[in-house]
Amino acid sequence: MPLSPEAKKLLAETVRGTQQDPTRGLRARLLRDLHDEADRRYRLSVPIADAGLDETHRQRRERIEAWVDERARAVRPKNVAELKSAKTRLLAQAQKDAAATLINRLVLLRHLEALNLSKPAVLTGGWDSKGYREFRAFAPALCMNGMTDATEGYATLLQLLFDELAIDLPGLFGDVGLTRLFPIPASTLREVVERLDAPDLASAWMDDTTLGWVYQYWNDPDREALDAKIKHGGRIQPYEIASKTQMFTERYMVEWLLQNTLGHTWLRMCKKQGWTADAEEVLPVLEARRVEWRRRRDAGEVEFDALMPIEGELEDHWKYFIPQPLPEDAIEMAPTSVRSLKILDPACGSGHFLVIAFGLLTALYRE
Repeated sequence: MPLSPEAKKLLAETVRGTQQDPTRGLRARLLRDLHDEADRRYRLSVPIADAGLDETHRQRRERIEAWVDERARAVRPKNVAELKSAKTRLLAQAQKDAAATLINRLVLLRHLEALNLSKPAVLTGGWDSKGYREFRAFAPALCMNGMTDATEGYATLLQLLFDELAIDLPGLFGDVGLTRLFPIPASTLREVVERLDAPDLASAWMDDTTLGWVYQYWNDPDREALDAKIKHGGRIQPYEIASKTQMFTERYMVEWLLQNTLGHTWLRMCKKQGWTADAEEVLPVLEARRVEWRRRRDAGEVEFDALMPIEGELEDHWKYFIPQPLPEDAIEMAPTSVRSLKILDPACGSGHFLVIAFGLLTALYRE
C-alpha cells in the first residue's frame, strides 16, 4: 500500500515539525532532550575533574571525550579556537547521530511489525502493545515504576529487541557510534512511540520508501540552513555536503523511469524470443481508459488533480509506460533472460529505485 499524500504530510510534520513551529517535530524534541539528558548525566558543561561524577558516569564521559578528541585531531585544526569549535561540533554531531539512529530503528521496527515480520508487536500500541504486556507478565521486576526505570521496563524491552535485530542488521541496531551513551528520557521516548503509532500514519508502514522520506525530513532543517548560508555568501564545509545533496525521489517518478527503461527492455526481450508480453494486452486498455478519464476531467465530472484508478497489479506495473518504437538492432541486442539483468543505482540512498525495481523484476520473472 503506497504512502498516501495525507500520511506523507503527517510524516513530514511528525519528523521535522511544521514551517510555523519546527519545535513540534520529533527531530527538535530528540535533539534537545538528548543534549539536556547528556549534560545532566555527565555534566558536560564543566571540566570532568570538577563534575563530581560517580565511577560509571565518569568512565562514560571519558569515552565520549576520547571519541571527540580523536576525531577533532583528524580535522587538523590550526589553533586552539578551531580545536574547541571542532570539538563542540563533533559532540553535537554525536548526539544528533544517536537521535537519528533511534528514530530510524523505531521506523524500521514499525515497518517490520506492520508486515508481521516482528512478533509480537512492541512499538505498535506502545505501552498497550501485546509484546509489552507479555513482557510485564514474564518479567514484572523489570517493569516496576520507580527511579531505576521511569519507562516501566519499556526501554529495556526495546533494547532487548534491538540487540536481537542487531544479529542480522548490525549497521542500524548494533553499537552505532556513541548511541548507547546518550539515553533517551522516558517522557521523550513515550512521545516518540505514541506519535509514530498515530492511526493516520498506517499507510506509511506498508510503503517501502518511508525510511528514505524520514531521512530526508530529518535533514530538511540542515538543508534549509545551508541554503540560507549560501544565500548570504557562506561557504559549504565538507561535513555539510551530505545534508545538502541527499534527496529522495517520489514513487511515481521512480515507477515512470523504471517502466520506461526496465519495462522497455522487457518488451525488447519478448520480441526477440517471439513471446507476447502481457503488457501488449493491458497497454491498449490503459490508453482507452486514459482517453475516457481526460474526457470526464475536461467535462468537470472528476476533480482536475484526481488520479485515474488503476485496476490490478498488471496495470500498476505499466501505468506510466509510453509506447515507443522497438528498432531491430535494439531487439537483437536485448538480453535473453530476466536472470541476466542487473540493476545498478550508484547513489542508492535508502534504495527507492532498488526496492521498486525488485517488485517489477519479480513480476517480469513470473511472467
